[in-house]
Amino acid sequence: MKKQLLLFTYLISLLPVWLSAQVTVWMEGTVFHDKNQNKVFDRGEKGVKKIAVSNGKDIVYTDSKGYFRISATVGQSIFPIIPTGYTFVRNKGEQVNNSFFIYLDNENGSRTSQRHNFGLIPEKQSSSFRIGAIGDVQVGDSDEINYAGKTIFKELADRQDIAFHLILGDLVNDDMRLLAPFKAMLNMLPSPSWTVLGNHDRNTEDTPYVDDRFNEKFGASTYAFNYGGVHFIVLQNVFSTGKRSYEGRISEEQLQFLTDDLKNIPTHTQVVICQHIPMRYTRNRTEVLTLLEPFSNVLILSGHTHQVSRHFYNQGRVQELVTGAPSGNWWTGETNMQGIPEALMQCGSPRNYFTVDFDKNNYTLRYKGIGLDKNQQMDVTLRGDTLLANLYGGSDSTQVYLQIGDSQWMPMEHVKRPAESVLQLIENNKQKRFPASGKRINPLRKRMSPHIWQAATSLLSPGTHRIRIKAHDNFGYAVETTETFYVKE
Repeated sequence: MKKQLLLFTYLISLLPVWLSAQVTVWMEGTVFHDKNQNKVFDRGEKGVKKIAVSNGKDIVYTDSKGYFRISATVGQSIFPIIPTGYTFVRNKGEQVNNSFFIYLDNENGSRTSQRHNFGLIPEKQSSSFRIGAIGDVQVGDSDEINYAGKTIFKELADRQDIAFHLILGDLVNDDMRLLAPFKAMLNMLPSPSWTVLGNHDRNTEDTPYVDDRFNEKFGASTYAFNYGGVHFIVLQNVFSTGKRSYEGRISEEQLQFLTDDLKNIPTHTQVVICQHIPMRYTRNRTEVLTLLEPFSNVLILSGHTHQVSRHFYNQGRVQELVTGAPSGNWWTGETNMQGIPEALMQCGSPRNYFTVDFDKNNYTLRYKGIGLDKNQQMDVTLRGDTLLANLYGGSDSTQVYLQIGDSQWMPMEHVKRPAESVLQLIENNKQKRFPASGKRINPLRKRMSPHIWQAATSLLSPGTHRIRIKAHDNFGYAVETTETFYVKE
């Protein structure tokens, strides 16, 4: 009887949350041209017609006067799908675009009728533009926030060539209190950002909405927008299977949103899907890829693995770039002269991000090692009579060629093996050369890297040789390097 009473008391305690989740909220308002940029729908300002407005599941469209009305429940966000040529009014210190969306928490979701207007302004957008694709920054404490400040944020702060950034999840490492200072750092960048929720950005305390703390700061975890003729879709694909456990999955609500969103996009449009867990590890990826079948050119950007890799679906019409991580292998290992862990990743790539250059329906990918020269796209090692090249952004479709001196170009062989830099670091750890006392060891293993090529160099005579390597593929990737090696007698 006592157990039954406790269970009844527990269920009663959940009743307010359950009821608030069931209440239908009618959100109405106007999407308008904010001519004086004061974020208020003033007399004389006009609505913008045929703008899609969504709750992350359903989509409605504004009428001839910019008016919309849409139903929602607690835990959903309301957002316009911004068309090409428009943006939000951003005051100084407001650089996170999705934070302008409206999240319905338990407090404001209790009001069954609400009004909110979305002010947009025209923005000149070229069909040729560059974005930053940034994987897991994943800061876990104040030290790691400052590591990020001295590395990825310092580098992005110096770049004026990026239209906007996509932060692809795991902004923090389970500590929800760090979301606010992380957002403050994004707000200091010269270019705006859009953020994606990762598994370590979830609120795993007693809440039915694991994305609530994220959405309180960043507005929405599922949404879409357009820029320069490219259609971007952000999906929250971290599906909780327990308090801490999770899997990659797209919810039924999101599948409906994706279905309805794609219906209104010409199939020749360049589409970019942004999510945290790679599509390769998303349980119901077949449903998503089926919806993408009509589209001739789709790019998926993801993070999560702390490695760089590329995957292809739908007969090569869909490419996925797994972007690696600015935190590398979780801010571990030997530190540099600034006291920042080198955190070499398991694939042998240094801490990094990518830039993506769009030009109408084409795009090119470029790896950028943080703090490294932009031309540092690979490392090359001579081991015995074998030359090994780790091309950080390469894939199994990449063609790699080697030239020794003025000889003919020869193809290099794509191989499955650990990166030489990883093997060296493992040996240094084993011999207790690294890390220095008091530092966290970089826990690398002898796992295969997806982007290693090799070539036999048994014909190399003793002496100094110039070696050139060039690589390209049909999926927006091309790099080249020249190095000099000495072969002793």
